[in-house]
Amino acid sequence: MTTAASATAPGATVAETEALHSRYLQAQPMWKIVLGQFAEHRMAVAGLCVIVFFLAVALFAPLISAVTGLDPDRQNVLNRFQPLGSWVDASSYERELRVERFLRAGNREALEAHLHGLNLWEIEAAREDLLYELVIHYPPTELRALLESLAAPDHLAQDLAEFQRVVGGFLSFHLFGTDQLGRDVFIRLVYGTRVSITVGLLVAIIAGLIGLVVGSLSGYYGGRIDAVLMRITDALLALPILVVLIVVSAIDMNKVLGGTPLAFIVDHQYESVIKMVIILCVFSWMQAARLVRGSILSIKEQEFVLAARVLGARDRTIIGAHIVPNVIAPLLVAVTLGIGNAILFEAALSFLGLGIQPPTASWGNMLNNAQEMVQHAPMLAVLPGLLILFTVISFNYMGDGLRDAIDPKGIRR
Repeated sequence: MTTAASATAPGATVAETEALHSRYLQAQPMWKIVLGQFAEHRMAVAGLCVIVFFLAVALFAPLISAVTGLDPDRQNVLNRFQPLGSWVDASSYERELRVERFLRAGNREALEAHLHGLNLWEIEAAREDLLYELVIHYPPTELRALLESLAAPDHLAQDLAEFQRVVGGFLSFHLFGTDQLGRDVFIRLVYGTRVSITVGLLVAIIAGLIGLVVGSLSGYYGGRIDAVLMRITDALLALPILVVLIVVSAIDMNKVLGGTPLAFIVDHQYESVIKMVIILCVFSWMQAARLVRGSILSIKEQEFVLAARVLGARDRTIIGAHIVPNVIAPLLVAVTLGIGNAILFEAALSFLGLGIQPPTASWGNMLNNAQEMVQHAPMLAVLPGLLILFTVISFNYMGDGLRDAIDPKGIRR
């Protein structure tokens, strides 16, 4: 093994020798070098932080919905186009749902017994159902004032406090206002993050795996296999991708797959999401395949591959154990950059009404729903547009940072 001392030139000065020793002692493993190079790319680090934030929002979307008490599909047409930071009174239907949940918890008898003991028969609406009329048609402040005027006992106030704790009150806060159907924009953006990020990740990963397989077979075997696979790749690359996606997205998958073993794909509540992932995967693997093929053409002639072949290793062993690990780094960069493209294509198709279908929320179909209301409620279009912009830019910056960090010519050892 060559040490720093043995590598020192005979005529080197003391300062040069000490500098060489210092560099030798500071040698780091490859992953630390790559991590350090990536950390120097400030925009890539910022993009990674934004991506981690969006991933956390997508992962904890149900928890956010439970904590805020908001439902992305809950409609309240009497409170449409509410401004940012508005408080909205729940609809009668939503109030009845919350009361039903309280009643199913087994608290009806105790509360009704206290209410029947009061002189409330002067309220005409209370004759049919005291509980419903009181808690549905009276806001909490008015109900509390009514009970105080009737000298309600303290234990009744405690029961009503328990009811309000379980039901959660009938006023809801909408940080980003409501849309054309009275649905909360904030929680729909949260669930739209879940759909758009999921589609982008699945498409990029699956397309990268397809490109890895096609590029490996084409680059390693060459000949007719290479000619056939690359001509198919070139033909797909020559197609106007957005036009093809629009045409394919308009196909009714129920008619195509109905009655076949693949019918389960369309027989699902997230049919449009699965359909979008499949369509984008079919037309997104070509760049990865050409990248892998080019890398393998230069790697397969190197000495370690020839040595493995001389030792009798099978082709699948050579490809899987010796060649593929050397093309993972550039493929990872391509996959990272492909996530942004997949999100853009999904948003474009959903904006045209051919992608993710309502009531499933995605950033693209939120833009589609807001295009006719831009003048009256511009934030309905601005908010999902900004999220798409930030997400795509973040993935692109992270891809650039990975490319600079992994590039052997740019690594400073």
